[in-house]
Formats: sequence, C-alpha cells, structure tokens
Amino acid sequence: LTARDDTQDKIMGLTVGGDDYVTKPFSLEEVVARIRAILRRTREQVEDDPIIRVADLEINEDSHDVSRAGQPIDLSPT
Repeated sequence: LTARDDTQDKIMGLTVGGDDYVTKPFSLEEVVARIRAILRRTREQVEDDPIIRVADLEINEDSHDVSRAGQPIDLSPT
C-alpha cells in the first residue's frame, strides 16, 4: 500500500518482488479481495476465518482491524 502512483514506482514495486501494488486512496474491501486472490494462488483452500494471516500481518475482515507483530496499525479511511 502506497501513495506513490507513478507508473515507474509500480513497475519497481512489482519487479523487486511485490505480488500486487495498491495506491491510496483504496477501499478495504478491494485490499481484502486482492489478498484473498493471492491466497487462492498460494493455498489449497481459504478458510472461513475472518482473520487473514500472512507472516506477522493480521487483517480482521469483521472488525476491520489490522495488526503486525501484535501491534495495531491505524488505517485512515482514505
């Protein structure tokens, strides 16, 4: 997630290993859909658990809370 929306920034982000590139403003629903799409490609089955976990990142779809390494991340609506 970034505010940098220049084409060269997107190319660099994907070239250095990013699976996706999302710029601000973004909707939480879009980010969750993108994460689920990536998980479908990397896992056999996506569970009905409202919490998406990737390494130390957790996104709770129900409460819209995000944390990394157990520390809450404050996300603004835009």
